[in-house]
Amino acid sequence: MKREKLRQKVLDRFYPSRQELEELETLYSDISTFIESEYGLETFFAGSAGRETCVADDKDIDVFVLFPEDTERSKLEDLGLEIGQNVFESFEGEFEVEYAEHPYTKGGIQGHEVEVVPCVDTSPQDIRSAVDRSPHHAEWVDDNLSKSQKKDVVVLKSFLKSQGLYGSSLKNRGFSGYLCEVLIAYAGSFDHLVQDASSWRKDKVIDVEGHHDHLPQHLEKKFSQSSLKVIDPVDGERNVASVLTSENYAKFVYSCWQFSKNPGMNFFVKKDLDLDKFRLKQELDDRGEFIVMELDRISEPDDIVYPQMRKAMGRFEDVLRKRDFRLYNTGFHIGSKIRIFFETSSSERKINLKRGPKPFHNEAHVSEFTSKYENTFIRNERICTKIEREYTHPKDLLHDFITQDKPGLEQDGIPGNVADKLVDASFVKPMTEDEEWLKFLYKRLRLEQ
Repeated sequence: MKREKLRQKVLDRFYPSRQELEELETLYSDISTFIESEYGLETFFAGSAGRETCVADDKDIDVFVLFPEDTERSKLEDLGLEIGQNVFESFEGEFEVEYAEHPYTKGGIQGHEVEVVPCVDTSPQDIRSAVDRSPHHAEWVDDNLSKSQKKDVVVLKSFLKSQGLYGSSLKNRGFSGYLCEVLIAYAGSFDHLVQDASSWRKDKVIDVEGHHDHLPQHLEKKFSQSSLKVIDPVDGERNVASVLTSENYAKFVYSCWQFSKNPGMNFFVKKDLDLDKFRLKQELDDRGEFIVMELDRISEPDDIVYPQMRKAMGRFEDVLRKRDFRLYNTGFHIGSKIRIFFETSSSERKINLKRGPKPFHNEAHVSEFTSKYENTFIRNERICTKIEREYTHPKDLLHDFITQDKPGLEQDGIPGNVADKLVDASFVKPMTEDEEWLKFLYKRLRLEQ
């Protein structure tokens, strides 16, 4: 299929209709008129809907309420919540208060998800919080993307969604909508972007506004954990791709390479997972040592829970590796319960080989090792000894680790919210009645391919 024909097919399926865009604009306009008449404050239509870079059926409307620059934070927060509450009550919607850098209201009005967010109307150089930057992002997109390029943003979003790479929450850690817009501005079109990205390397730097001839040392250090560095066009000190993981960056580059070789609609449509429970059970039986730990769900937002679970996961892995258990695959799933799995080795060997320094090394290191261990000998140029294993089964080690008291777990690097739930954690069989968990395992074990 020719590229232009494919692009049009994607747009026909995923670009919002004129009726959808007008419906979004009308509701925003009604809310804006209400706020201006009741409070004398201007608003800004933020988010992808306001920029016409939203995907079809994306019914989100972000209403940013612009407060004067000299507004005190306490007033902005209190009045911002009051305005949001009155908007939802006046339009007969349901809402709840959410918290970012400051509180805002979020809920449903006429079938649309609406956010009413207070921010300070200020220059990019004087922003107080991330939300103050959003109107400047919208202005930059409108000034730098043509109508055709905005459509290419939708093509890119559809591509990323089908690959599981869209969304910058701390759960997904993928590509944000604004990052998609900046990438299209950089490349000129979706087609040019995937051609270019298919040969990207680690530490790729994109700076469309030319803030820096090369990254200054303080930004090299600040962005050192990011494989992709996209300098924010309106803030030269910020990396728009900071949330993107190196794994998801690698998946994106590989997907672009695959698409460049053989473009098709299959890159834009996510396949429904055909879960074969019998095949999953067979696979689990064949894999041997597969441990699943189950604990109650933590009642905190995803952006708190997922980073904490990743930190806990890292500690569990460290504990197993330090006792010489080999890890083949690990992961966790958050649903009605939290389930953590470890695919690992078991060992019936009661004795382990402990490797020490080479005899040519610093004498202090040699003396330290030989004074600590008896019956030392040379193996592959290293001083070694044989020691008795305390644990021959990984589940026993994990059990002893998680049954510490909470202070002990926290001292060992387990976040408090997770430590609270580990008190009642249990080891369970992988196969359960929880379909979402089984689908998660099916994908993690690559059985859908």
